[in-house]
Amino acid sequence: MTDIHDDLRRATADAIRKACADMAREFGSDPIHGFALCTDDNVMTVYSTACTKSWVAEREPDYSGIGSIYAEWVQNAGDHHFDPISKAVAALAESDKSTIKQRFDCLKLALEDCRNEGLFDPNTILLCGSTDGVGEMEMEAVDRLNSTEIAGQVAEDLSADDYGDDSDPPDRTPSRRTGSRLGKLVAVFSQAFRRDANQLTSMEIVPGRGVEGCEIGFARNTAREVFGITESTSANYFEFPQIGVDVQCRKKMIDTIYFFFRAKNYESFNGVTREGIGANSSLKQVIRTYGTPDKKDQGPTSSGGTYEHVYYYRLGIEFNFHHNELEDIRVFDASEVEPKP
Repeated sequence: MTDIHDDLRRATADAIRKACADMAREFGSDPIHGFALCTDDNVMTVYSTACTKSWVAEREPDYSGIGSIYAEWVQNAGDHHFDPISKAVAALAESDKSTIKQRFDCLKLALEDCRNEGLFDPNTILLCGSTDGVGEMEMEAVDRLNSTEIAGQVAEDLSADDYGDDSDPPDRTPSRRTGSRLGKLVAVFSQAFRRDANQLTSMEIVPGRGVEGCEIGFARNTAREVFGITESTSANYFEFPQIGVDVQCRKKMIDTIYFFFRAKNYESFNGVTREGIGANSSLKQVIRTYGTPDKKDQGPTSSGGTYEHVYYYRLGIEFNFHHNELEDIRVFDASEVEPKP
């Protein structure tokens, strides 16, 4: 690698050391089960995540394999130490001095450096990969960063529940890798990262707050804990098209939540507001329920229909209609929005 990548590798390893010190203080005697560096398909962002033995033990009965699915881990792992790393990675990505593989290797090798210096217990799972899905580089990282036993455990955690040891998962084209540990990892990770979000029950939207477990002002990781895997490549904007939700963050906190009912490439959100407004509600019903809006926009659309946007700044909620149908609801902190004339 070039010197600039060597520098990134060293800086990443230093951030990992600081994160480990934070975790030791926060988790105390609760051993670390897994630690991961998470990025996106283009390796333009970086953040850390972790889980302890007790956290996994508590959730494993209801979510087989969660101890190996890093995108589901939400415990604090010194994420702020990786802000400079994320900025450096983004700058490299925008230049012509770096490739995706070079940037990914920096993260992977930094984890390996810390493993080799004894920073992690030999039984701690180390992972490095994209929250958008798992591919060849991620699988190679699993093998390189962990013992044969641990890498095998990751495969077994994910495959035993759904597929068994020898069967191929559905809808997977057989290849020369079928039957190998890496092949199994690729298959089962991909299935796990596409876990059906329609399992979520109907949710209640509270104006100015959000939904239970994911509210305005909460840490951004709670969005992934409630809504599942994000398809976003941004650290500040999470997309969950499989359940019809987007989450915008600011300063690592949730700032705005979007609930979509009729957005292209998005499933319809399964829920209504606390007052009963949902996908089939009309503009008249909204105004009857919430009163006169603080602001209202309306006009024609390019397709010949109409749009209406009604804003309740005092309540922290906005309703957007297209062609007389509710397209989305947006929730924000009412205290941070100045009333519009």
